[in-house]
This record gives sequence, C-alpha cells and structure tokens, in this order.
Amino acid sequence: MIFSALMASGGEDRSSFRVGICSGFLRTPTWGLVIVMVLLGFVVAPASGAASAGLKRETSVAVKVTAVAGGLYHGLALSSTGAVFAWGWNIVGQLCNGSTNGSDVPVKVKLLGGTRVTGVAAGFAHSLALTSTGAVFACGKNDDGELGDGNTTDSDVPVKVDLPAGTKVTAVAAGAGHNLAVTSTGTVLAWGLNDEGQLGNDSTGSSAVPVNVSLPVGTKVTAVAVGALHSLALSSTGVVFAWGYNTDGELGDGGTANSDVPVKLKLPAGTRVTAIAAGGYDSLALTSTGAVFAWGYNTDGELGNGGTANSDVPVKVKLPAGTKVTAIAAGELHSLAVTSRGTVLAWGGNNFGQLGNGSYKGSEVPVKVNLP
Repeated sequence: MIFSALMASGGEDRSSFRVGICSGFLRTPTWGLVIVMVLLGFVVAPASGAASAGLKRETSVAVKVTAVAGGLYHGLALSSTGAVFAWGWNIVGQLCNGSTNGSDVPVKVKLLGGTRVTGVAAGFAHSLALTSTGAVFACGKNDDGELGDGNTTDSDVPVKVDLPAGTKVTAVAAGAGHNLAVTSTGTVLAWGLNDEGQLGNDSTGSSAVPVNVSLPVGTKVTAVAVGALHSLALSSTGVVFAWGYNTDGELGDGGTANSDVPVKLKLPAGTRVTAIAAGGYDSLALTSTGAVFAWGYNTDGELGNGGTANSDVPVKVKLPAGTKVTAIAAGELHSLAVTSRGTVLAWGGNNFGQLGNGSYKGSEVPVKVNLP
C-alpha cells in the first residue's frame, strides 16, 4: 500500500504529494507502470458530444445547493430537493452515476426513486449520502470495505451501507479509505480500511460492514471528522476523542503511538470544543470562545502557531488580535477559518495558491483570504 510505503520512509517527502494514492490502488510491486496508469486515470475523461450535451441539459435547470463535499479529485453537491450531483474523477465509480467516465460538469447521482438525501461526504475515491430516513448509501472504491455493504467490490451506483438493525444515522464523514457515522443515540460506527486503527474498535483489521467505535461508556457524540488515516469525535460535553495513525501527533494525546481505541485530546483545562476538522495529517478544534487549537503534522505551517514543528498536543493558532472564529476546515496541507465578521483566514502550504492571499508563499500564521 502506498500509504504504508510513505509512512515507512518517515514521511519526509509527504509535502510534495502527501495524500499519495488511496490505499488499495497500488497493490503491486511494479511501481513505475502502476503509477503511470494511475496518473493517467487522474485526467478527467471528457464526455462524448451527445453525453456532454445531455449532461449540460440535465444540469441547466437552476439548482439550489445546501451542502458540498470534496474528495481527492471529485466533488459532491446536495440540492435543496434532496438530489445529489457529482463531478470530476470517476475511475472507480465515485460519481455514482452508473459509469466510470469522469465528468467536467455535474451529473446526477443515481439514487432510488423517492430517496431524499440530507448529507454528503467524499473520501479519496468513494462517496457517501445520508438520507432523511437515517440510511447511508455509498459508491466508488471498495477494496477495503469503504462502501460498507459487506463486500469489497467497487460500485458505480449507490449501494446501501449495512447498518445494524434499527440504526438511524445523523451525520457521516469520509477519509482516505474509511468512514464514520454518528447515530441518533450518540454512538459512532466505522467501516473500511483499518491498518492504523482508524476504525477505533480495538483492532487493526479492516471491516466491510460498520463496527462500533469503542468510546468511553456514557459518551454521546455530536460530530465526527476524518483525516487520511485518523479519526476524531466531538462529545456533547465539548470533549474531543481521537484514534488511528499518530506518527505526527495526529491524536493530540501527548504521544506518537497509534491507537486503535479513542484517546482523549489534551486540551487546556476548562476548554470546551464546539467544532472539529481533520486535515490529511493534522487536526483543528474550535472552542466556545472562538479560539482555534491545532495539532499534528506541521512542516508547512498547518498548525498556524508560527512554527513548523509537529505537535502531539494542541497548540493555539495565532489569530489576529480580537478575532473570533465561527467555522473551521482543513485540507491536505492548509487550514481555513471563518471569522465572526465574515472574513476568511488561511494558513499552511500555499504552493498552489490555496491560501488565497495573492501569493504562492506558505504561511505559518493565519493570513487573510483576498475575497472580493
């Protein structure tokens, strides 16, 4: 697995292409040939003339979008009517439209008639849709059980996740090769790749069906977030738990040992977290006072604390004086925050202009995004 190879090398070169390829795409020692094949697969194949025209006609009617999600090279949009649209890379069917042809315009996800979607999530090469009845559908890559339907066969149409009887899901999150779901009772289910303990069920065996995350007794979870190989959960009391890969301090528990069960994040006493976000190998926590803490990988300044040293405990992001943050998000090598004034701050890697501040120079502290 390419992730394992990257980790074994110490992760020194991950900034150039840290996400690698989702585990399962490269399972052969013929690296040169396979890498070329996969890279060719990254190029979104244009639709034929007739198909392209059809796609444009299908999406020409005004659609009001209420939520979006982004995978490695594909995107999802949830409409106000409960329909889902997808676009981008589609080599394993992650657009859920019955084909494996990429599309540079949104195509409608093929859900069963009458299904109304209320939430979406995108992994590296798979997609999730949460319905109004609390069911979950998935499509795309399934080598490690990402689709949660009990097998490991990819699917270019949505398949139903095999949830335990009577389970109603309220939120979903997707990582490189694993997923999390919050249930109506505040428990957390996980499925997919588990070589680093990212399913949190006291094992490192992958699972093609949802398994219960081993949270402390009495914990009620309200939100989850998923990094490349680690997982986060926010409890109703404002406490954060983390599990999975931890070489860079992703779990924020003061160590760098992986954990296949949730461990408590080491925040300053009295801190209450209201939102969480997971980057590729770092994480963010928004507090009730509008402050932001970060931990994990920091070579590109992802932690926003003015340095580039990794941290295995949360450090405070150096926000401009008087700034109160209301929302956070994390990418592979950069982080974002919305302020109470409606401005956006960004920090971390910037080799592709992801900080939006008119330059390609990274920043170890938050900088203002140049919005119109």
